[in-house]
Amino acid sequence: MSNILGSFPTEKVKLLKKNGEVYENIEALVESKKIFIDDATVPVEEEDIIERTLPTGSKEQFIVIDRGFHKGMFDIPDHYQIKVEKVSAYRKPVPRNITQTYNIHNESGKINIHSIDNSVNYTLSENDEQLFETLKQLAASLKNRDEIISSIEEMRTAVGKPTFSQKYNAFIQSVANHMTIFSPFIPALTSFLVK
Repeated sequence: MSNILGSFPTEKVKLLKKNGEVYENIEALVESKKIFIDDATVPVEEEDIIERTLPTGSKEQFIVIDRGFHKGMFDIPDHYQIKVEKVSAYRKPVPRNITQTYNIHNESGKINIHSIDNSVNYTLSENDEQLFETLKQLAASLKNRDEIISSIEEMRTAVGKPTFSQKYNAFIQSVANHMTIFSPFIPALTSFLVK
């Protein structure tokens, strides 16, 4: 039997086994995706590393994807046609599905992602709450108290929202016949129109 790599330029490579064994000075023909070795006694297995030293002294490593053993015939001896990939390409990080859960608790109920929140949050102060309670107490003695108290409560919950002006108008309409009672509080209520 003859050496099939005899007429090709070969170089010495090193086989690094998964179990830590090292085989050196193996004659091989190295290509970018295949390495040919005509010594069938070398125990090549998938995931082994084949290393060669470049003329600059740096090392280039290939991982065995398929050992590609070929049984010889006629004048061609047993040999390997090993399919390989460069270790640097093989060890690229694999994208993974990442699940992120955000539990957000805030008073405004708003979340801004990659944006600036230019809105204004208005919360009622103790004095503001007292104003609405006083209005409800004044309405309690009136005939249409349920309608007025309902409009006061709707107006209170709409403070700082675009719907406040509608709720304010509904309140004014419901107390139109009792304006002398509620007129002292109108300036305080209109201040909420601009908030």
